[in-house]
Amino acid sequence: MLECRGLTVAADGALILPALDLCLPQGRLTALLGPSGAGKTTLLRAIAGLQPISAGSISAGGEPIDQLPAHRRGVGLVFQQPRLLPHLSVVENVAFALRLGGVSRRERGARARALLDDVGLAGLAERSVRGLSGGEQQRVALARALCAEPRVLLLDEPLSALDPGRRDELRGLIARVQRERELTTLLVTHDRNEAAQLGDTLAVMLEGRIVQHGQPRELFERPTSPVLARFLGMRNLLRGVVRDGRLVLDEGAVEVDAPDGAALVAIRPEHVRLDPDGPLCLRVHASTYVGSVVRLELRGATATIEMHVDPDAAPAVGELVGVELPRERLWPIPDREAHEEPAAR
Repeated sequence: MLECRGLTVAADGALILPALDLCLPQGRLTALLGPSGAGKTTLLRAIAGLQPISAGSISAGGEPIDQLPAHRRGVGLVFQQPRLLPHLSVVENVAFALRLGGVSRRERGARARALLDDVGLAGLAERSVRGLSGGEQQRVALARALCAEPRVLLLDEPLSALDPGRRDELRGLIARVQRERELTTLLVTHDRNEAAQLGDTLAVMLEGRIVQHGQPRELFERPTSPVLARFLGMRNLLRGVVRDGRLVLDEGAVEVDAPDGAALVAIRPEHVRLDPDGPLCLRVHASTYVGSVVRLELRGATATIEMHVDPDAAPAVGELVGVELPRERLWPIPDREAHEEPAAR
């Protein structure tokens, strides 16, 4: 288990990580999701010993590591760019950390070749890294990070520079390698789908803070704030008044598990249903085909709702439709922005 407690990092007078807390479950992959500039890479560099910390602690397996030099922390790091050594062959790049550690040439060669086989590059051991594709170079970088048998693996957006096909291949490889080795892993990404697909747990970082950490489905369907809901793609935020278990909107009323009074509820687009007898009546304002589904934007007197439907069932733009919001899919959100939103509009 890797723990960061009160981790504080400042650079050039600016506070980047303000007393951050994060716990990575042992042997699991935690996806760290956040926008550019949120502090994700800074956190990885601090854990790896490449970024000085101002306060707080970092421990692995209950032992403090924040005072250890980078090479003694037992941390493997894969960057967004592979950062391979161009004058060395593929196998020499993989074995480089072992070479610095004084491991014999025979042993480091054997370990490096075994890892190359594991990442699907057994036939390229003697090749120059200059001729490799981007996906192959990242496989070499992953093998290099694993060669020193780290206790913790850190991945800093290793898929972002790859084309979709290569990205899918390497995503599957990372999932397999992590699962087979039961490595405590932190994967930084700004891709929501990638985070949901790879993460056993998901942590969202905004402005240097972990704002929610849990199972991916919990975060995507039960965010703890409007800001987090929007960041995770939950555009359907409906503000109304709850009376006797029903959220009253200008377009109608739907059942909701919330106390009486002003309320803000959220529902993901894929959970909204077309129903001629549904309690809400809205008009199709826009229709966009996005591959497997059609994305509809529905508008009423005050509410705007996004939903996804099968292409064969999509109503036409301008059509008036009935809509059902399943009670079990509606999630009340603490409305901390209630006093800020009117001014923001």
